[in-house]
Amino acid sequence: MWWMMKFRRWYGSLVAILLFPSIVIVLYSVVSVPVSKVKLRLIPNEVQTKSADKIFINENNQLVNLTEIRQFRYKSLLSSCEQLKGKGLVQNSITKKSLSHIIVDDRYKVLFCYIPKVACTNLKRVFLLLTGKMNATDPMALKAADVHLTYDKYLTYLDSFTEDEVQFKLQNYKKIIMVREPFERLLSAYRNKFTEKSPYFHKRFGRKIIRRYRNNPRQEDIELGKNAKFDEFVRYITDPVTTETEGLNEHWDLYSSLCQPCLINYDFVGKYETLDDDIEYIMHDLGIDTFIQFPKRGAAYKKKRTKDTFEQFYSNISKIDLGKLWKTYRQDYKLFSYAYPDIIKAADDF
Repeated sequence: MWWMMKFRRWYGSLVAILLFPSIVIVLYSVVSVPVSKVKLRLIPNEVQTKSADKIFINENNQLVNLTEIRQFRYKSLLSSCEQLKGKGLVQNSITKKSLSHIIVDDRYKVLFCYIPKVACTNLKRVFLLLTGKMNATDPMALKAADVHLTYDKYLTYLDSFTEDEVQFKLQNYKKIIMVREPFERLLSAYRNKFTEKSPYFHKRFGRKIIRRYRNNPRQEDIELGKNAKFDEFVRYITDPVTTETEGLNEHWDLYSSLCQPCLINYDFVGKYETLDDDIEYIMHDLGIDTFIQFPKRGAAYKKKRTKDTFEQFYSNISKIDLGKLWKTYRQDYKLFSYAYPDIIKAADDF
């Protein structure tokens, strides 16, 4: 009898192992939930292989997949835009600035609104290769500095077309936008432009920031502008003189200003948080994944990731300045369904 009991236990374990993936997939098909403003984590790889679409578990332990996530992003953007339009917070027409941020590829009939600090350099590398004018097949063969300076003349932007041509392309081409958690993008811009070698930004902005917001600055610091601190940078961003008079540089300007998503109906809303999967989808959809391999995130960046330094930098910002910063970027948070930042969740309701 002992061998029969052992066989039953073994058989029961085998059935459980074989049925587990099917149970998960059945649950997934039943539980279809709005992909609200929550963080996501992938389920184990052995379950992933049972589905063609990656499955995530949100903070409520609900199963969602990338198709649902992308559909939610699109519908949420439309809904948020309707709310803003109802409050009179959307501009009446598309600006020249937005058109100048949209890359055009006529062969693949696609428009891409680039946003600095959201995989911008790598995406421009891809569009440069599509021009056929680069003596390269690997995106990483194009140096970052050349992408933004020397080679930029090979890219075509929407502001170079007539009004009728612009309208035709907006109506008939695929339109893509990639965004990132706004506070994280802001920190990424600060680290890149003010803690690394960037003479233009040191002179153009660093000197001004130090002069305005540092008590008793050294003359050397004012002249060089190399060591602007993050809290000083935040005060500069939220200063009415900056926002209302001088304007924001494209590296920290609002998505709603750079790409005007309430006036341009983007077909695909990608996010830095799911960058690799979103890019894989886009490139396959365009039919370019067979001859261009998108660089892996951080392939050419050796320093700590921005999200790993987030708390270190933001914990030193006062509640008042955090509140001002939230007010500056809250429209982008709403439009692209980003959660209220953890760093100020415990603070007063601004």
